[in-house]
Amino acid sequence: MKWHIPAIMSVLVAAAPAPAQAQVFMFETGTTLLAKCRNKAPEYALACTAYIVGAVDGIKKDVFIGRAQPTCWPDQMQADEVRRIVVAYLERYPDQRKAPASVLVSIALNGRYPCEK
Repeated sequence: MKWHIPAIMSVLVAAAPAPAQAQVFMFETGTTLLAKCRNKAPEYALACTAYIVGAVDGIKKDVFIGRAQPTCWPDQMQADEVRRIVVAYLERYPDQRKAPASVLVSIALNGRYPCEK
Protein backbone atom coordinates (compact mmCIF):
# COMPACT_ATOMS: atom_id res chain seq x y z
CA MET A 1 0.00 0.00 0.00
CA LYS A 2 1.40 3.40 -0.95
CA TRP A 3 0.52 6.26 1.36
CA HIS A 4 0.31 9.66 -0.23
CA ILE A 5 2.56 12.26 1.32
CA PRO A 6 0.24 15.25 0.67
CA ALA A 7 -2.52 13.57 2.70
CA ILE A 8 -0.12 12.62 5.50
CA MET A 9 1.46 16.07 5.52
CA SER A 10 -1.94 17.79 5.70
CA VAL A 11 -2.73 15.75 8.81
CA LEU A 12 0.62 16.68 10.34
CA VAL A 13 0.17 20.36 9.51
CA ALA A 14 -3.35 20.38 10.93
CA ALA A 15 -2.12 18.70 14.11
CA ALA A 16 0.64 21.25 14.71
CA PRO A 17 -0.28 24.74 13.53
CA ALA A 18 2.67 27.03 12.86
CA PRO A 19 3.03 30.72 12.10
CA ALA A 20 2.27 31.53 8.45
CA GLN A 21 5.90 32.20 7.48
CA ALA A 22 7.50 29.40 9.53
CA GLN A 23 9.75 26.89 7.79
CA VAL A 24 9.52 23.23 8.72
CA PHE A 25 12.88 22.14 10.10
CA MET A 26 13.91 18.54 9.95
CA PHE A 27 17.25 16.89 10.50
CA GLU A 28 16.60 14.26 7.85
CA THR A 29 14.55 14.02 4.70
CA GLY A 30 14.09 10.86 2.70
CA THR A 31 16.80 12.14 0.36
CA THR A 32 19.42 12.69 3.06
CA LEU A 33 18.57 9.44 4.83
CA LEU A 34 18.85 7.41 1.63
CA ALA A 35 22.22 9.02 0.87
CA LYS A 36 23.50 7.86 4.28
CA CYS A 37 22.04 4.40 3.80
CA ARG A 38 23.66 3.99 0.36
CA ASN A 39 27.07 5.17 1.55
CA LYS A 40 29.47 2.24 1.99
CA ALA A 41 31.44 3.81 4.86
CA PRO A 42 30.68 2.04 8.17
CA GLU A 43 29.89 5.26 10.00
CA TYR A 44 27.19 6.12 7.45
CA ALA A 45 25.66 2.64 7.64
CA LEU A 46 25.53 3.05 11.41
CA ALA A 47 24.02 6.54 11.12
CA CYS A 48 21.37 5.20 8.73
CA THR A 49 20.38 2.33 10.98
CA ALA A 50 20.51 4.45 14.14
CA TYR A 51 18.23 7.10 12.62
CA ILE A 52 15.67 4.52 11.49
CA VAL A 53 15.69 2.68 14.83
CA GLY A 54 15.35 5.99 16.67
CA ALA A 55 12.40 6.98 14.47
CA VAL A 56 10.73 3.62 15.18
CA ASP A 57 11.24 4.08 18.92
CA GLY A 58 9.81 7.60 18.70
CA ILE A 59 6.75 6.37 16.82
CA LYS A 60 6.23 3.51 19.28
CA LYS A 61 6.59 5.99 22.16
CA ASP A 62 3.86 8.16 20.65
CA VAL A 63 1.60 5.10 20.38
CA PHE A 64 2.40 4.11 23.97
CA ILE A 65 1.45 7.50 25.40
CA GLY A 66 -1.64 7.77 23.19
CA ARG A 67 -0.45 10.50 20.83
CA ALA A 68 -0.57 8.23 17.76
CA GLN A 69 -2.74 5.48 16.37
CA PRO A 70 -1.61 1.94 17.20
CA THR A 71 0.46 0.21 14.54
CA CYS A 72 0.32 -3.40 13.42
CA TRP A 73 4.09 -3.78 13.36
CA PRO A 74 5.64 -6.83 15.01
CA ASP A 75 6.35 -6.37 18.72
CA GLN A 76 10.03 -6.98 18.05
CA MET A 77 11.84 -6.20 14.82
CA GLN A 78 15.47 -6.56 13.81
CA ALA A 79 17.23 -3.27 13.00
CA ASP A 80 18.63 -4.63 9.72
CA GLU A 81 15.17 -5.79 8.61
CA VAL A 82 13.61 -2.41 9.37
CA ARG A 83 16.45 -0.69 7.52
CA ARG A 84 15.87 -2.89 4.44
CA ILE A 85 12.15 -2.08 4.47
CA VAL A 86 12.75 1.68 4.72
CA VAL A 87 15.53 1.75 2.11
CA ALA A 88 13.42 -0.30 -0.31
CA TYR A 89 10.55 2.16 0.16
CA LEU A 90 12.79 5.18 -0.43
CA GLU A 91 14.23 3.61 -3.56
CA ARG A 92 10.81 2.64 -4.90
CA TYR A 93 9.20 6.07 -4.37
CA PRO A 94 11.74 8.78 -5.25
CA ASP A 95 8.95 11.35 -5.56
CA GLN A 96 8.38 11.18 -1.80
CA ARG A 97 11.99 11.69 -0.66
CA LYS A 98 11.55 15.40 0.15
CA ALA A 99 9.27 14.50 3.06
CA PRO A 100 10.58 14.16 6.62
CA ALA A 101 12.45 10.88 6.98
CA SER A 102 10.60 10.00 10.20
CA VAL A 103 7.27 10.19 8.37
CA LEU A 104 8.64 7.99 5.59
CA VAL A 105 9.87 5.41 8.13
CA SER A 106 6.32 5.18 9.46
CA ILE A 107 4.78 4.97 5.99
CA ALA A 108 7.23 2.28 4.88
CA LEU A 109 6.53 0.13 7.94
CA ASN A 110 2.77 0.65 7.71
CA GLY A 111 2.98 -0.49 4.09
CA ARG A 112 4.94 -3.60 5.06
CA TYR A 113 2.79 -4.38 8.12
CA PRO A 114 -0.71 -3.09 7.32
CA CYS A 115 -3.47 -3.43 9.85
CA GLU A 116 -6.10 -5.93 8.74
CA LYS A 117 -9.60 -4.55 9.18
